Amino acid sequence: MMMKLAIYAITVNGAKQALRLKRALPYADVFVSEVGINECESAQPLTLPLSGFVEEKFSQYDGHIFIFASGIVSRVIAPLLGDKRTDPAVVCLDEQAKFAISMLSGHRGGANELTERVAYIVKATPVVTTASDVSESVSVDMLGAPFGWYLDPLTESAITPVSAAVVNDQPVAIVQSAGEKGWWTYEKRMPAHIICHDELEALDADEYQGAILISDEKQIDLEKWQNKLVLWRPKSIVLGIGCDRNTPVSVLKAGLAAFSDEFNISLASVYGLASIDLKADETGIIELAEENQWPFHTYAPQVLDTVKGIEKPSEYVKKVTGSCSVSEAAALKLSHTEKLVVSKWTFKQDGFNMTLACCRRAFSESLVWQNRKNWFGKKKHGGHGRHGMADQSNAAPHEEPIKVNAYGNEVVDGYQCKPKHPDLNRPMLYHRHHILLCEGGRCAKAGGKNLAHELRGLLKEMGLASGNKRIKVSRTLCAGACRNRSTMVIYQRDASETASVNNAHWLRNIEKLSENQWRELFLALAQDKPITQLLDPDYFAPIAAPSGDEQ
Repeated sequence: MMMKLAIYAITVNGAKQALRLKRALPYADVFVSEVGINECESAQPLTLPLSGFVEEKFSQYDGHIFIFASGIVSRVIAPLLGDKRTDPAVVCLDEQAKFAISMLSGHRGGANELTERVAYIVKATPVVTTASDVSESVSVDMLGAPFGWYLDPLTESAITPVSAAVVNDQPVAIVQSAGEKGWWTYEKRMPAHIICHDELEALDADEYQGAILISDEKQIDLEKWQNKLVLWRPKSIVLGIGCDRNTPVSVLKAGLAAFSDEFNISLASVYGLASIDLKADETGIIELAEENQWPFHTYAPQVLDTVKGIEKPSEYVKKVTGSCSVSEAAALKLSHTEKLVVSKWTFKQDGFNMTLACCRRAFSESLVWQNRKNWFGKKKHGGHGRHGMADQSNAAPHEEPIKVNAYGNEVVDGYQCKPKHPDLNRPMLYHRHHILLCEGGRCAKAGGKNLAHELRGLLKEMGLASGNKRIKVSRTLCAGACRNRSTMVIYQRDASETASVNNAHWLRNIEKLSENQWRELFLALAQDKPITQLLDPDYFAPIAAPSGDEQ
């Protein structure tokens, strides 16, 4: 959402800086005192006394940029401060544009972000003093803001104690069962006192000083987490909807409330509504969507009929609408998934029928970013997936007991312990594919650092670290492809009986690959299936054709 901004200047130089800001923030209102009014086009007059002028404007704007001394700003805004949840953002910029200072509502009001923006425009140094920002940690009250999540007022009183626990290095849990996963944005590992999990019930509340819960469930047992849990509602739920023509919005609301209660789904987490094109002009649904600010999408019958995951198709619905499903198919289509959370559910009131179905939007996270978080109970070796337990769908059918040598080190079949005196004539272990992964400076910075280690652990779990389908991963220094960072190349052993379909593929942007994508890639290599059909073309680095004198 665009902030409504006001810019104030009381000197000639301040007016010049206001003009620079106005050109980059064209929708901002600029107020300049008489001495500098001619220096800033389209500026409105600022009348003194300053305190009275600002008081009149303070609640009319989302953010205020003052171009004068911070002491003056402090005295002017002090009598106007109310609730930190509603106070506007305040940024102070000196008239020489050396420093931009976040002074009020750094998080909730957006002053920190506005400070960075102002500093960028005028080439100043941003000054942000909120503890979670300067320590590059989790911001409790802004965690979900970039994704449009809803901060449940039920746990508003816990924001301060949980924030204090974060900045004071006390144990804090972040529990997420739905929503976007990219809330950790720093290119470093999460602080050790913060751990991640996906089930609140699995944690002992007494062991944590605070918790952040990201959930789309309506009813949550918070008895053990009183005043130390902050609840975010992600926009993760998609509702497919159908109804009789001219169904009143009151009936639709009653149906939604009953649906929410029966299936424990928070309506605050609804991302949008979906239906068939025949309902594009349905007044009740349109009113419901507008009132809740939910996007309303409709699809043609032939589109809905091809959707995968429908559980309750109906021949009658097919005759009436042209599609065998409305609510289920529409929810599946909008959510881009093939799995229903709630299949078609019917509701009737005042003679009107309504159907609802529900899907949860799926979000993935690259393996690199996933491993920057501290997962509860993460395994020492490998360490993939939530609480260290990987998805075993592509793994070996059973897990053998861990073998150790005399020194207590793990021994993996296919690997030999390094002998005290190496046998220089001992052959290399067989491998079907060899992956060379660049960990040179630029690739490492982009996410390649330690990725080879993670991938080796993943291959062990999948049973592809040994045997006749073994995939060998080696890390390299600069591979000479810096423009494509992060980079790796796959070489496949040439066997006369099979074509080398995956030989000499150069991949880029590999730091974006999720754990599931890595698993699919390794499985494709093991099964000799072309990875060009698996990954998006953007992951393949283009290779120039030989020059004329080389042909």
